Amino acid sequence: METFLHTLRRADEGVTGSFDRAFAPAHNPWRHLGALAFLCLVTAMATGIVAYAWYDTSVQGAYASGLRLQNDPLLLGRLLRGLHRYAADACMLLSVLHLLREAARGHFRGVRWYSWLTGIALVGLVWLSGVTGLWLLWDARALFSLSATAEWLQVLPLGADLLVRNVLTPAALNDRFFSLLMFVHIGLPLLLLAGTWIHVQRIALARMWPPKALALETLAILAALALLWPAVSMGQADTNRVISVLSLDWFYLFVHPLVQALSAQTVWWMAAGLVAALALMPLLRPAAAARRAVARVDLAHCNGCARCVADCPFGAVSMLARTDLTRHALQASVQSDLCAACGICVGSCPSATPFRSGEAMVSGIDMPDMPIARIRRDLQDKLAALPQSPKMVLFSCRHAADCSGRANPTTLVMTLECAAMLPPSFIEYALRLGAAGVLIAGCRAGDCEYRLGDRWVHERLLGLREPHLRASVSRAQVAVQWCGDQITDIDTALADLRALACQDTALKTPISLPA
Repeated sequence: METFLHTLRRADEGVTGSFDRAFAPAHNPWRHLGALAFLCLVTAMATGIVAYAWYDTSVQGAYASGLRLQNDPLLLGRLLRGLHRYAADACMLLSVLHLLREAARGHFRGVRWYSWLTGIALVGLVWLSGVTGLWLLWDARALFSLSATAEWLQVLPLGADLLVRNVLTPAALNDRFFSLLMFVHIGLPLLLLAGTWIHVQRIALARMWPPKALALETLAILAALALLWPAVSMGQADTNRVISVLSLDWFYLFVHPLVQALSAQTVWWMAAGLVAALALMPLLRPAAAARRAVARVDLAHCNGCARCVADCPFGAVSMLARTDLTRHALQASVQSDLCAACGICVGSCPSATPFRSGEAMVSGIDMPDMPIARIRRDLQDKLAALPQSPKMVLFSCRHAADCSGRANPTTLVMTLECAAMLPPSFIEYALRLGAAGVLIAGCRAGDCEYRLGDRWVHERLLGLREPHLRASVSRAQVAVQWCGDQITDIDTALADLRALACQDTALKTPISLPA
């Protein structure tokens, strides 16, 4: 299973890299699928509210309502209707792609199970909302979909036949039905908004909106589609006439051809199996070697600064009233079921500095599987053991390219769970120990496995976030490479650092190690 997920992850890396070459990395739409889906949802809702003012909830008026917008001589009606339709289609497509990408990256287990399950429900709500919206047009396509849905529902037990007879038959299709349908079509998007809020409850600093430039480009594309390929109704629904050619909206009405090609029972079993398989995916646990213990707080070294709270990508750390009767008012507390064991909190802890005297180095919050004291000890011992100069230190993220093969007589490779696990003071420490250059390598920019790692590293190195890298440290000796699985980018960055070091004749003298 782990091999299969690794293959999917690498495939996603390839797609992401392809989009990076076509777009600016920060505006790569493949990175913002969820945010783009939310943008399209809001666009569909906003245009739907305006279109509702022109809609007549009656059997005779429903079809005419769509035609009035379609035939508006000023094209504003065409723009409004097209934006509503294409935004709804895009919302469905982007939601499915977002779900598939999260699955490919293994983001369905561990602390992400909650977002995964709520995301499955949201995709279902988007589909139901779109289907009911197509019915409101009351054209031949809507009649076909309504009839096909009735046949599909009739195979279900528990009163489905009664529902069909009372709602989805020609005799029941009266003005009250369209009022009910409009009520459902308005209610489902409201549920989607509430569901989206629930969806991100366990995510800190969730990116709800795409970058401004990407959002404007998306809206411009939807507007162009609305004007160039207008959303039009088919002939008015007529229960006494069967049309031979039918144009379907494949984003929402794909189920009907499936039912015709297979059978209603088969499609129900397929749908149930798919939902069950998706819902059970969080039970697929990682291999024992990949499981990590959650962060642990040491009150003797916690000063209640709350930096770990601000930096945790999943809101697993909170501040509580002090329990050890010290002069500090607050203490950090880790909620184990929310902790992803990323170690970002360690990189934010002010006590996780290697310049502390003595052998026993303990930080206020630490990772039991990779304590900061071990990282300092390995850095000291292994850097001193490098036989050749100029010496380079490569701190690599475990979820990016495998850099173990880059270790050589001049290069020390240290693998961390996340690049943001590294306190900035360790960069200065490595340089003072004799390293000629330090390279930090991690996931692609904006695509951190733990969501915020690249952002925090960037801000710490620029002095915009505590703890920051001191201004006295030579930035020429420090490089950051957000490369994902592109190992050649790391080779290039190391070569550049080494070439610069060979030209520099005034490297800093190593410090004396603690006794």
